[in-house]
Amino acid sequence: MSNFWAYLAIGIVIGLVVGVPTTYYFSHRVSSSAPTVKPNVTSSSSGLNVFTIGAAGTLKFSFGAMLKEFANIYHKIPLGTPLFKGSEEVAHEEKATNEFSAVASADTTSIPSILFPATASYEIAFGTTQMVIIVDLQTKVGKEVYALWKKAETLKPYTSQWNQTWKEIFSIIALNPSSIIGVSNPFTDPSGYQAQCVLKLAGLTFFGNSSYLYNNVYKNPKKYYMRNTEIDLLSLMATNNSINFILSSYLSNAMPQVEFYRSKGVNITYITLPPLINLGNLSYVPYYHRVNVTWTELGTSKTFACNPVVYTITIPNKASNKEAGVDFILLLFSPKGQTILKHYGIDPIVPGIVYGNYSGVPAQVRPFVKPVNQTTLISIFK
Repeated sequence: MSNFWAYLAIGIVIGLVVGVPTTYYFSHRVSSSAPTVKPNVTSSSSGLNVFTIGAAGTLKFSFGAMLKEFANIYHKIPLGTPLFKGSEEVAHEEKATNEFSAVASADTTSIPSILFPATASYEIAFGTTQMVIIVDLQTKVGKEVYALWKKAETLKPYTSQWNQTWKEIFSIIALNPSSIIGVSNPFTDPSGYQAQCVLKLAGLTFFGNSSYLYNNVYKNPKKYYMRNTEIDLLSLMATNNSINFILSSYLSNAMPQVEFYRSKGVNITYITLPPLINLGNLSYVPYYHRVNVTWTELGTSKTFACNPVVYTITIPNKASNKEAGVDFILLLFSPKGQTILKHYGIDPIVPGIVYGNYSGVPAQVRPFVKPVNQTTLISIFK
């Protein structure tokens, strides 16, 4: 725990300098200033080739709004039915079918590991979000955790009382036999292994043992339900109350999903997490990298780095409408696109960060991005 206070001090100083609350939502911009050239989102798309996008399921709401805006601007471009599934599922679908003109992922490694170099040659990191926990307020343990979280929000961060409150929160979630947790499959959905990272970071931060909470959940099959995506988990929570907490959850998905279910009379909510454990702050990458997770399924094992939650996008090499793909990315970086991202809990990365073949990035997009070797973030792409 000797380095804990060093990371903590860095985080507090950053929070004080930028004026952002340390307990809720940090700014993750790589650059504090927007690109000097505004994206032109009205000119380049042409032809009648269908524009279809494949994207991480947690981009369903933000990209749904983005596609509506896109259709208003490019009303002559036919839109195919978008595919919103786990990032690895989408990448494998594109590799097999070449059906998408843009592919977006909820982590930095799915596109390179599955699509490079034959199907795509680069990816652009365009936004970050943070991990949250969805809570069923119709259950006793859910009410207890929510009450403790409300208490933690009133306490000065990193004091002994604040620290003890967070220990109590995670003790109920991970250690209480009455608590059942919903998680995504790490092999199909990045939020699956990212939830595991949160548990390991919470164990390290509040209990001094990164395996303590993790082992109590993942070494006990009766403790959790696993599904392919977090959207499946929300449906399960809403229909039969068999899950008390969903750990595989992004703010970008929890915000609209919780609002939807609450409008249907389902009493659920979400709680935010401290930046040291929420995978939502690019300043804490070294601390996040103090842990990693290995998952084994049907005899296959894979180790995942605990990177921040970063959304990336690419235009595949064989995209049927590359021009429309370019304009969709330009829309992402336009003022309207940035507003949509923020509305859905995604903090834009400005300028975007390119990993892979920078020369493969369309010329129209380059004013709004920079190669990863001009940043200190190369480690999150490997």
